[in-house]
Amino acid sequence: MSTDTGSHTSAGMRGTVVLVTADHARSVSAVLGELSVAARELLADGVELDVLVVDAGSTDDSIDIARHTATELGIALEVTRASGNGAWITQRDGFSHALKRSSPDFLVTFDPAGHHDARQLPDLVRSFRAKGSGLTIGSRWVRGGSAPGTTWYRALLSRAASFSVARATGLRRVRDVTTSFRVIRPDAADLVAARPATEGDYGYYCEFAAAVQAYGFSVDEVPITFRPRFAQVPGLGVADLTEFWSDVHRLRARVRSIRSEMAIDQATWAARSGLMREQSTEIGSEFGALEELTELSGAGNFTSWIVDALDDQLGPRVLEVGAGFGAIASEMARRRPGSHVTAIEPAGNVFPNLRERADDFANLDVAQNTSGELAEAPEHPRFDTVVYVNVLEHIADDVSELRTANRLLAPGGRLGVFVPAMPSLYGSLDYKSGHYRRYTPDQLRSQLEQAGFVDIDIRYFDALGVIPYWVMYRAFNVARLDRVSSTGYDRVIVPFSRALQTVLRRPTRGKNLVATAQRPRAAD
Repeated sequence: MSTDTGSHTSAGMRGTVVLVTADHARSVSAVLGELSVAARELLADGVELDVLVVDAGSTDDSIDIARHTATELGIALEVTRASGNGAWITQRDGFSHALKRSSPDFLVTFDPAGHHDARQLPDLVRSFRAKGSGLTIGSRWVRGGSAPGTTWYRALLSRAASFSVARATGLRRVRDVTTSFRVIRPDAADLVAARPATEGDYGYYCEFAAAVQAYGFSVDEVPITFRPRFAQVPGLGVADLTEFWSDVHRLRARVRSIRSEMAIDQATWAARSGLMREQSTEIGSEFGALEELTELSGAGNFTSWIVDALDDQLGPRVLEVGAGFGAIASEMARRRPGSHVTAIEPAGNVFPNLRERADDFANLDVAQNTSGELAEAPEHPRFDTVVYVNVLEHIADDVSELRTANRLLAPGGRLGVFVPAMPSLYGSLDYKSGHYRRYTPDQLRSQLEQAGFVDIDIRYFDALGVIPYWVMYRAFNVARLDRVSSTGYDRVIVPFSRALQTVLRRPTRGKNLVATAQRPRAAD
């Protein structure tokens, strides 16, 4: 461990262990000894650790022993006093102190009585770094984890708690929510620990995991061995169980509130996840989901259906922004030989394909450009129609982009927008594709109104696509869109979904939204 708590290694990673201590004189020396082993291993990976001991009212020699042991082992250790008792108060005070004195890249918590073997900490830190998680949990109940010496009823209670919290809050893929062996992103800790809804220690740990995930951070688990403690502590009593079940209702309400908040601010929610692959809109940038774009551009039935939905909006001069490989632009040019279509695409690894496709159409021009640069031209062109197909969700400030579209339209010009719908469907493919959001009708309408559009019409699209999308990219977290699934979807699901939509002209749910709007007819 480094004695300089303000320095960073060449890898730029440093963590602070927040060790809450209350009468742990019999265990704190052994715990710090194991932590020093972990620190040496992590240092070889370019990660430094320091320790912040939070004194939660110790009446024995815990603090003196901790200081003495730290000096012998060369551990950078500081002590602060908690303002009260209870897991959330002591952790809140520890997190706050650690973040004020320096800027650690992560925080660590674990049991000061020895339940957790700190020598396993490197496994958690490596997973935390590799996955970009907001919270990494040392878990007894994932494959490879164990809990020797744990009685059957304690194991049952722990698993039941995880199940109950998952059912109450929608917490996904977390099996051990009551343990305190954790590596935490500082911004996640700052958001969650400041104002918990729960009152008990076990409820707090459960709330922390559920709230972190609800705020958009990824939560992952690493198997650990959960062993008997070095020293005895009070057991779990009836009062603890009663308090926990009361806390489940409180944390459910908090998580629902967070999800409602994040549904409005999906861009922040998505960006917090280590899975999110942001896409630059600058000219020459690289588009990350190239395989998926390739498959989607070959989905002829789906492409034709999208253009059908926008066809009555197309005027003599059409601009498609973010045209990708040109599937939509070429279909519009083919259908409207009397119209002139301009397709722009900034990505350097996509534009060559667009340019090649345009060679087959005399009425299709392409440019490696952004809408902003087009609008900034001294005498920028004006279009009768501007089209965005699967583009706005990639742009953090979508209102600004829509205002640019408004500037590029002639007075009275029409806008056509096709975007992913239903935030509840947001899954692995959205992360990989760099989607900041999946829209609700109200949200999309608000963005269009803020951008100055009128005569707005929004409808759901592809009702049957909801279920296969949820199964693939939410339930099973499939990492990519391959040729088989894309072709099967285009040839089987799309015709049925399209036929259904001829009957249900305005379905109440759908995988996508189609929006049309108008720039006011008044001149600039």
